[in-house]
Amino acid sequence: MLLVYRYRVKSLTGLLNRQARACNFVWNFCNDTQRHALKWNKRWPSGFDLNRLTAGSSKELALHAGTINAVCEQYAKSRRQQNRPFLRWRGRRSLGWVPLKGRDLKREGAAFRFAGNTFRVFHSRPLPEGKIKDGTNFSCDARGHWFLNIVIEIPHSAARPVHSGVGIDLGLKDFAALSTGEKIENPRLLRQLADKLATAQRAGKRRQATHIHARITHARRDFHHKLSTRIVREFDYIAVGNVNAAGLAKTRLAKSVLDAGWSSFRALAPLQSDRARGLVRGSQ
Repeated sequence: MLLVYRYRVKSLTGLLNRQARACNFVWNFCNDTQRHALKWNKRWPSGFDLNRLTAGSSKELALHAGTINAVCEQYAKSRRQQNRPFLRWRGRRSLGWVPLKGRDLKREGAAFRFAGNTFRVFHSRPLPEGKIKDGTNFSCDARGHWFLNIVIEIPHSAARPVHSGVGIDLGLKDFAALSTGEKIENPRLLRQLADKLATAQRAGKRRQATHIHARITHARRDFHHKLSTRIVREFDYIAVGNVNAAGLAKTRLAKSVLDAGWSSFRALAPLQSDRARGLVRGSQ
């Protein structure tokens, strides 16, 4: 089973900013190579081909060779998944991203070692023992904070016996109605800060608007995590209503639907269940 542990980085953020710009250069080189192949009707380069073309550039770009390989492989994978002839260029407005190979990241107490550098993080929760997999990366949010996202493989936990179950109907007036009769109030986090957000946007205060958006996102995530954890601990079987959030997000209810974050909440159910050792999740 693969889990992702996210830690905020508190050292060497300047180094990560420089490496992110170098990663953007590699990505744009892959995109330029792809467009050249399209222009001359050549075979589309695979991730292996792009790795060969970028071989030996590690010292010049001041990037770890594994990072360059990860960028090339991710470009080929994204092009295939999106089924597009070429992808968008990465420029100054692109959020920072530095991928790496799982084998290149080493534990060092509460910190992590990569490419000869020690990255200290806010150790919010312990990282379980297991193999660190490819897909691990450093990422930057809109406020300029860097995070280390570690993909780790841990053994599957045995399912616990099913003694009690619950059905969940998601909504807007009430965030969720449980089959037990309990109703969970919808916090409507965006509506609470909508006036402050509109004032900041009209005044052109981008940094303040970004900070308000982050407050809303963090509060919504905290609400989802606490609710999903409580439900998983109380019930052995959970059936969540199959609400078409993507379809409703295209209607006049879009603002309320996106504020509720149904998809994010439903995605937490299997994650929390694995950590609670053995929830069986269904849909109705």
